[in-house]
Amino acid sequence: MDQFREMVRRLPVGVEFLIVVTLAFGQAVFSSILAIGTPEVSTYTTEALISLVITELLNFAFLSWFLYLRGWTLEKFGLRVTVRTMGGGILLAAGTLALWYFVQIVASYGVDMVAAQQMYPKVSPKLDLQLVFLTSVVNGTYEELFVAGYVITVLAGARGIWTAVNVSTGIRVLYHLYQGTLGVISIVPMGLLYGYVYVRTRQLWPLILAHILVDVVGLALSTQ
Repeated sequence: MDQFREMVRRLPVGVEFLIVVTLAFGQAVFSSILAIGTPEVSTYTTEALISLVITELLNFAFLSWFLYLRGWTLEKFGLRVTVRTMGGGILLAAGTLALWYFVQIVASYGVDMVAAQQMYPKVSPKLDLQLVFLTSVVNGTYEELFVAGYVITVLAGARGIWTAVNVSTGIRVLYHLYQGTLGVISIVPMGLLYGYVYVRTRQLWPLILAHILVDVVGLALSTQ
């Protein structure tokens, strides 16, 4: 076991990056690409949300152990919960919803929004609100921890801030392709905004809280 841990510690950063990104998002990206243009009648079902929670918790457990061996700490991610970061998260959530609304208005001049809405995955009206909250907490934490906290932290030092933000945004888009045009025009500005906030503040909690709140609002309202 000691030899294995030492081997893990000595892996090149590039190999570490490939392992983390592939395990964290590989399956989601692959499934999203396969689902382009063919969304299920009700993508967000109880079974789908439970499967998502289980998958992300298992991946999180392994990747947390892996990155711990690699010397990562909560401080390195910038995961610090304070009153200020809580307030920042709430403001970021409001800003995200406003940004989506603005982008969709602008896009409506060149995009058939009716067709885009029809291609957007549906939400089952029978979702339990407790499951909605649990899924939002797990998914929001999981995504921001890896697509922002990890990816941007690693790439910012090696490739520069904007390369890091753009790669992070690109990964977000890839695993949201199943949402069609509406998903892409929403995720691109969100990814750029969250990446910018993270590199400026080096605080991850506002991104996590904002993502959780946006998911809760989106899923809860869709079940009504």
